[in-house]
Amino acid sequence: MKILRYLTAVAVAALSLSACEKEPADLFSTAPVAPVMDSHADILMTENAMTESVTFSWQKARNIAGTVSYKLYAADETAETLLTTTEGLFYSAAKTAFRTQLGDGLDLPENSNVSLSFYVVADNGEISVKSEPIAVKLFIYGDYVAAVPAAVVSDVVLAPESASEQLELLTWQPARLGYNESVTYSVSASVGTGAAVVVAEGLTETSLSKSVDEWNEAVVAAGAPEAAASTVDFVVTAYSESCTGGIDSESVSVGITTYVATYPARMYTPGGHQGWDPATSFAIPQSSVRKGLYEAFVDLTTAGADVTEFKFSPEPAWGSDFGAADVTVDVKDGNTVVTAVVSGGANIAVPSGFYRVRLDKKFNTLEMLKIESVGIIGDATVGGWAEETPLVYDAETNTYSLTTNMLSGKEFKFRANGGWTYSIGFDGTFETNSNYTFGKADGEYKIVLDVNSHPYGVKFLSTSFPEKLYLPGGYQGWNPATAATLAGNGEGIFEGGVDLTTAGADVTEFKFSPKPAWDGDFGGTVTSDADGHIEAETGASSNLSVPGGYYYMTVDMTSGKVTMDLVRKVGLVGPATAAGWDAGQSVALNYDAAADVWSAVVELAADQFKVCFNDAWTINRGAGSDSEPYAMPNDTAVAVYHNGKNVSVAEAGSYKVTLNLASVPNTLTVVKQ
Repeated sequence: MKILRYLTAVAVAALSLSACEKEPADLFSTAPVAPVMDSHADILMTENAMTESVTFSWQKARNIAGTVSYKLYAADETAETLLTTTEGLFYSAAKTAFRTQLGDGLDLPENSNVSLSFYVVADNGEISVKSEPIAVKLFIYGDYVAAVPAAVVSDVVLAPESASEQLELLTWQPARLGYNESVTYSVSASVGTGAAVVVAEGLTETSLSKSVDEWNEAVVAAGAPEAAASTVDFVVTAYSESCTGGIDSESVSVGITTYVATYPARMYTPGGHQGWDPATSFAIPQSSVRKGLYEAFVDLTTAGADVTEFKFSPEPAWGSDFGAADVTVDVKDGNTVVTAVVSGGANIAVPSGFYRVRLDKKFNTLEMLKIESVGIIGDATVGGWAEETPLVYDAETNTYSLTTNMLSGKEFKFRANGGWTYSIGFDGTFETNSNYTFGKADGEYKIVLDVNSHPYGVKFLSTSFPEKLYLPGGYQGWNPATAATLAGNGEGIFEGGVDLTTAGADVTEFKFSPKPAWDGDFGGTVTSDADGHIEAETGASSNLSVPGGYYYMTVDMTSGKVTMDLVRKVGLVGPATAAGWDAGQSVALNYDAAADVWSAVVELAADQFKVCFNDAWTINRGAGSDSEPYAMPNDTAVAVYHNGKNVSVAEAGSYKVTLNLASVPNTLTVVKQ
């Protein structure tokens, strides 16, 4: 019994000690306790995740009698929106519905992320308690949102004296495309109802600056009149990986006053060196890389004179010619350099000699470099970077050439006057320091540097192929030395027009020879003849036998394939002619066997035309491949190609039109009579 009384006393003492300790504040509280939101992960709302559901849950509120409803809210820094009212302890909805609900009360970003607060309010009609909020980040995919452009200035006058200054015309708010995708922009310009022209592309910034001169050329190309004011409409197009077709902005307009941006196709160089005759003087073509720039190598040597005088003329006649009175001749790094501002009618006086002439008509500046020599240097050449190899000048073609060995994948440059001050880089200009890279196989090549126009052209003609292919045959007495020839491209392709008509015979026979002699000649076999289109293969020793006539022929010595098209008629077609665009009614040119050209004097309206063969479009010739018509200069041969652009004459009248199919490329000459 003593033991029992002892244990009871211990228990009572322990209970007394426990009763003296502090209890939790709400252990016996009857005050309402707010619900507790369960934690929630970030929500991905990208395109491939929108079929999933979103669920929020919470622990119930305590000490609230009766029926309790729970309201789930989402809030940002400025507003809140109700997502659901429920007696349950969770909310669940598809992400599409969830996003719609959020958007009813909150301003959600497109293609971005945002942090929102979520909380629950418990309410029994008399008592309302709010949970602590939880923060959840939403990664949101939305519809494409175009850029929003704005004009930096409402009106601008472009002035040639400020041509090199940078001018910012547009800025824009960024587009929002696929989530987390990088965006690039292009900018197009249009005038009135004209077609839009892209003036910049591949932009990553949200503004566009160009030099004054670049803006001038761009808006004129888009249809703005020269030296006049017009309204130019700009559109910014945004692109991304998921939006490859681009999304256009609304247009924004800028009033722009331009200056003259078109220039003649050529500048003639009449002077004492050639008898002061504009029509027979060397014509420098306008550069293909910049308007108003005329650059070429020109021989201004006047026999027996230390000084030569010359002028420029935009036409092969006197009347619009100009020169320069204030000419400066300096020696820089051993080079004779001439500079001047061109204007007025004074002759340009320079030391007699051979020059690289660079006339920038846009800024009326002239720079001339006297050329003493041209060479090639680099690790692609036999002399490496230590020793220059000289090229030989050909006055007849105005080219420099050299037959030498070249190394594949190595670099080289062309230099003037044996130094580095003036060297031609990979783009064919003196304005770059980058080297050419020789992309052909190791071997011997004839290098041809063409200095007739800017940028300068370079050809590498493999010496494993002849420069010409001779066609001796019955039509000319089987004499290789006097036979018609096809021009080669240095890669084994030979082409051109040849007359294979044999007098008194319906059929003509011929062979090929790489030389003007019976040495290495070869024949072939016709494999197909379909109404004037003949295909053949070389290699056989037998003569090729074809119907007599004039053919346009291509020979591929690498494959042994030959194609021949019988040219029954060469004619002009287009609104400049009586035929209009009806090829079947083309105005015929006549074949001149002695000159080996097709020509005729025809009446032309001030409009466009092309050359077609055999009253059809199957074979045709135009100038280049652009869409705009090419304005024909008088008395100057223009290269023409199959499916080239239309050519045009500015004035109605009688013209002598001459097509040379024997040259490669073929050339067209139009001379007003």
